[in-house]
Amino acid sequence: MSKQKIGVGLLYFIAFALAATGVLKIVGAAEAGEKFGNMNAPYILGVVELLIAVAIVLPKTRLLGVILAASYFGGAIAFSWLAEGETPGAGMALNALLYAGAYLYRPSLADGGPVGTPVAGANLRS
Repeated sequence: MSKQKIGVGLLYFIAFALAATGVLKIVGAAEAGEKFGNMNAPYILGVVELLIAVAIVLPKTRLLGVILAASYFGGAIAFSWLAEGETPGAGMALNALLYAGAYLYRPSLADGGPVGTPVAGANLRS
């Protein structure tokens, strides 16, 4: 199995996690709204998570999805740490998997090379 396929698999796992939590936020929005202090927040966060998951799954928008997911997880980590005073273990783990998947999918992200060039000989249609 190639590194790129492993990277895509990790990114698909992140997309699945985002989609699952997005659906759960939308379905259980009434209970979650009380926790957030805003009844619309769970719906908005759920839709954002679903959109990021779709962006990760689609090959043409995968890198955009990675950037959006990294930003979303960064916000979740900051909120858990600063507002709730908890250690954001799940957010940090998902963020680490996201970065590992992005690096394996497109190693040029780490060396500062052009983002548009895929791995030599790699088939992007996986």
